[in-house]
Amino acid sequence: SSRSGSAPPALCAMSLFDDDAAEPAPSASDELSGDARMPGRTSAVGSSTDDMEAMTEHARIKALVQDRVRNILAARSIVLPLLRETFTPNDPVHGLMHLPAIVKVVVDTLTFQRMRQIKQLGICALVYPGATHNRFFHSIGTCFLAYELTKVLQVRQPELCISNRDVLCISLAGLCHDLGHPCFSHMFEGFVHSLGKEKREQANTRAAAEGRDEPTEEEKKTIATYESWTHEQASVFLLKGLFKELEGPFREAGLRVDDDGDDFMCIGELIDPPKTELEALLAETQLKGKWSSIIKGRPVEKAWMYEIVSNWRSGIDVDKFDYFRRDALHLGIQRQFDHGRYIKGIKVVDDEGGVPTISPPDKDKDNLRENMMELRKHLHRTAYQHKTVKKLEIHMIDILKRMDEALRVTGLNGCKLRMSEAAVTFDPVAYPKLTDTFVESRLLDREDDTITQAADLYEQHILRRQMMRLVADWDLPRFLDGSDRPFPLPESEEV
Repeated sequence: SSRSGSAPPALCAMSLFDDDAAEPAPSASDELSGDARMPGRTSAVGSSTDDMEAMTEHARIKALVQDRVRNILAARSIVLPLLRETFTPNDPVHGLMHLPAIVKVVVDTLTFQRMRQIKQLGICALVYPGATHNRFFHSIGTCFLAYELTKVLQVRQPELCISNRDVLCISLAGLCHDLGHPCFSHMFEGFVHSLGKEKREQANTRAAAEGRDEPTEEEKKTIATYESWTHEQASVFLLKGLFKELEGPFREAGLRVDDDGDDFMCIGELIDPPKTELEALLAETQLKGKWSSIIKGRPVEKAWMYEIVSNWRSGIDVDKFDYFRRDALHLGIQRQFDHGRYIKGIKVVDDEGGVPTISPPDKDKDNLRENMMELRKHLHRTAYQHKTVKKLEIHMIDILKRMDEALRVTGLNGCKLRMSEAAVTFDPVAYPKLTDTFVESRLLDREDDTITQAADLYEQHILRRQMMRLVADWDLPRFLDGSDRPFPLPESEEV
């Protein structure tokens, strides 16, 4: 301030960085002799020499500072062309979205465009006719929320040292997290798992007939492949194909492998983190020390990145934020969760073991419980687990099994595969063909005589709605009698 004799901030900045800044006007004391102005000097000549040396040093320091500042500002102002927010789709859920150009490069590939042919809620659209939205726009919406959340943290917590590469990895993980969804979304997973159960029963029967105690190792391996199959595995598989197809653009956007991390490995881990292993290490309080043994994309200092797209800790992530609001909109459910409040309120803090984790403010716990969790329960009760939806899914799984016995899909090198084989082997040619359009068109056009029986069942149960009847339903107890252990849910076959 002027009272303390220091220059105002604007004047300080001008004198430091502006070569043409005017010198301050001489004061009355400047007109005094050198001896009067500087009593410690013995002559005006000596004072002049010292002043010249000081001015020279000052000029050198000023030039160094100016160069340093210019370099820093230049580095920060450089935005790679593929990171500029030139992709601006208009979304009925999030409005106008601004996303990096590299997102459009990924969107304009055949691998991503196939998600236009996969409905977000699968069979649920037969009960709620408005719910015909697809995985395509849900994936772009998830990418947008992941991008916005990471940018908020980048500004709010600079100590996290969030690089543009981190932002890009998280955004691309959100964009590609559903690449591997097959026809009818999650219902197809149930179809593959049911085939695995049938194969296990058949293997056990053969083992008993041959006097063996259990199936062979080869049979066990095949059964496990079917029973453990998930669309996340397929997403990572198709993502690797994208890495090869778009190697040039991804490198141009800044993705690479170096001492800071493996960006390509990181994106896959963000989509499908090893949840079981991470939970085990967390329970044993060894997560920080053994993080690098199971996670290769980023060091433990950036463990919070693995809680944005697919949150292995709490399940609260941007994937759910998008489909909660998108599904409610298209189902006609007038209820929303304010994910914007969550995104703007979270911080990255260390947990008890010193591992960085995303945490909302304590005051938001009631909002999360009463709005987000209740909305999720409402969507499950009203739509996802609707009794007619579940009946139609059971019928559709039976139809897929009939199709699987007869229909063959052309795969790599012209190999003919069942639909289930194309899925569990991740055939790069056959598997991407498995969309809602692929299945429904063959059932409707009846061009293939081998699936006539499946087409008849589709017409009877799905089109004409001649479904199984609900005989009874009942509420199960929450806990076992006399204990605090939860009541075990029976298998569907037992019911």
